This record gives sequence, C-alpha cells and structure tokens, in this order.
Amino acid sequence: MKKYIPLLLCAISFHTMALGGFESLTETQQNVTKSIVNQLGVDDPDNTIKKEIYDTSSWAFDGQWGSYWTGLNELASSKYKDGKEKGVIEISLNNAKSGTIFLTYVYKPEARQIVIFQKQIRHGSKKLLLDEFAKRKADKEKYELRHEEDNYGLLQETGKVEFEFYHVSGDTGSLVYSNQRIINL
Repeated sequence: MKKYIPLLLCAISFHTMALGGFESLTETQQNVTKSIVNQLGVDDPDNTIKKEIYDTSSWAFDGQWGSYWTGLNELASSKYKDGKEKGVIEISLNNAKSGTIFLTYVYKPEARQIVIFQKQIRHGSKKLLLDEFAKRKADKEKYELRHEEDNYGLLQETGKVEFEFYHVSGDTGSLVYSNQRIINL
C-alpha cells in the first residue's frame, strides 16, 4: 500500500495543476481563445496566453451567449489578405446577463503585447441610470467627471483607462463601459 501513495500523490498533483488552466475551460471557451490567438498570429504552444486572454474577459463568457468575430479581411475590398490580416480581431457577444459586449484584440509582435479594448453596452430606465450617474459622480476619489450635459455624461475611473458613457432619452437610458487591458508576452 505504501508504494502506491507516491503514485496517488503524483496523480493528484497533475490534476491540481490542470485546475484553473486552459484545460479547465469549456470546449467553446477554448475554441474562442484559440481563434483569438490564431487570428492575432501569436505563438502559444503551452496555452498560457489563451488562458490569460480568457481570464482578462471571463465575465463576458458567463452563462449562455452568442458571438461573432471579425478581423481585417471580412470586406471584399480589404487589402489585408494572404496573412497580412493577422494582429487584430474583434469579438461581438451578447447575452441576457451582460448585454452587448465588444472585445477588440490588437497584437504587434515588436511590442510583445496584446492590447484589449473592452466595451459593454447596457440599457435601463432613465431614473436608474441618472441615479447611478449621480452616485458615481459624487464619489470624487474613484471617478473623475469628464463632461456632463442635459442628457449625456462621461465618467472616468481615476488613474485608469476606464470610462462610463451615460445617455438618456425619453424614459430610457444607455450606459457604455469602456476600458483597456494589456497582456505582456
């Protein structure tokens, strides 16, 4: 029995290493991140970049969602063909919980970075949006007011490239969250 304990511990440790890694993602999540890495032209044999891409935007992949991706060569008149289209991909998603989301990935090999632009569009009642805008505008330590007019305003999270675009019309309103993230390679 004692000679089987090291084998058992090895088996447990291999499973522990897999937890939280790329292998822990669903098949759909793996396919999406593989498409992103492929379209960007990033070499990722150990899947660490795919996992980091997923972790950066995992909130967008919660629950049931639909998506569509575009790159630089979708238009018939695009001159980005024959491999020149690598380096940019935008994934558009929507779901019941998070609304409409746009994730844009830009990769320049010489910079050894992937820049991720995340945008989330939400809709709600005018009152709800105005109340939230007022609450956040009052939190001067966390938010900086960039501009405010009768039916729209813009807040920036202090010290970050994170913005909240508010717009109201009639009894409804929309809110667009916009931010950037970096993955260093």
